[in-house]
Amino acid sequence: MSPLLDLSTTYEFDDTDEFAAASQSKLGDGYVYSRWANPTVDALEAAVADLEGAAGSEAFSSGMAAIAGTFLALCEAGDRIVAVRQLYGGTYSLLSEMLPRYGIETTFVDVADHDALAAPLRGAKLLYCETIGNPVVQVADLPAFAAAAQEAAVPLVVDNTFATPILCRPIEHGAAVVLHSATKYIGGHNDLLGGIVCTSDALLEKIRHYTLEFGPTMSPFNAWLGLRGMTTMSLRVERACDNALAVAKALQAHPDIETVYYPGLEDDPSKNLADELLGGRGGGVLGFDVTGGKERAARFQSRLQLVKRAASLGGIRSLIVHAASVTHTQLSESELRAAGISEGFCRLSVGIEDAEDIIDDLEQALKSTD
Repeated sequence: MSPLLDLSTTYEFDDTDEFAAASQSKLGDGYVYSRWANPTVDALEAAVADLEGAAGSEAFSSGMAAIAGTFLALCEAGDRIVAVRQLYGGTYSLLSEMLPRYGIETTFVDVADHDALAAPLRGAKLLYCETIGNPVVQVADLPAFAAAAQEAAVPLVVDNTFATPILCRPIEHGAAVVLHSATKYIGGHNDLLGGIVCTSDALLEKIRHYTLEFGPTMSPFNAWLGLRGMTTMSLRVERACDNALAVAKALQAHPDIETVYYPGLEDDPSKNLADELLGGRGGGVLGFDVTGGKERAARFQSRLQLVKRAASLGGIRSLIVHAASVTHTQLSESELRAAGISEGFCRLSVGIEDAEDIIDDLEQALKSTD
């Protein structure tokens, strides 16, 4: 059965007093206006919150809207955020360029340097990281980050998009807020745009107040697509993880690949954390450095046939990007190096196609650039 799709923006009341009471509370009992609340959006929020083990959640029009909304809801002018350096380019740009316009500064630390957390967290407002970093797929030590955040009495905010609640539930490891780009694995078919924030009732009230006033609301149809996608998310994530491991092993043995980044590989620096936090899985995304740098990486990508050149991830099709040219264009050369992104670095979101077909496509593309 398909979930209810309620496309209404406006709801009628038979009783004037009930109308007035519902309009006063906005997010209380009774639907009034879809920017305030909608049955289909509510259903998605409840489903994701349940998967993440959170008290509740708030849906947004995009993943970046969810991230920006969380920062702006929890911070004000004069506040400071501590964030890991290994982040999605859009998030890095938001923290380093956009939020300072509103008086909110960010101190960046290396995801593996836990000793560097204590000093900047003094006087900070929150600590931010990604469960699996974009794009070099380093796994964050969530218990260590949570301990540092608790010591500083600040919330740990975690983007769990790459891991999904199928592999990891950050709240169980001490996170206070968990974010998702629902566009990715929650949707799973590259046909919806949305974001989700899961947290406690107290923090959710602040975030909902932001959504109410600024209006980055998820559409009911996108929420419906998210509910549809969640019915197969576990199957898709498990298949993507199996495929990604097979692809990572094949690329690791290829002479034209310098380095493969994937937490599921036995010699990967994140393998122990993947075993501890991700149930031994590595996720559906991997990175690798093509020998010959940017120009050879471009020629390699242009010869791919099954794998598509596209910017998103987490869908049923395998997608590839040259990170420095697409997903992390906001970073300078020095910032790219600091984040571990080389000129020949490619990010591959592995889909649910046959693993051997994906490997064959990658190998023929590499061979044709010799």
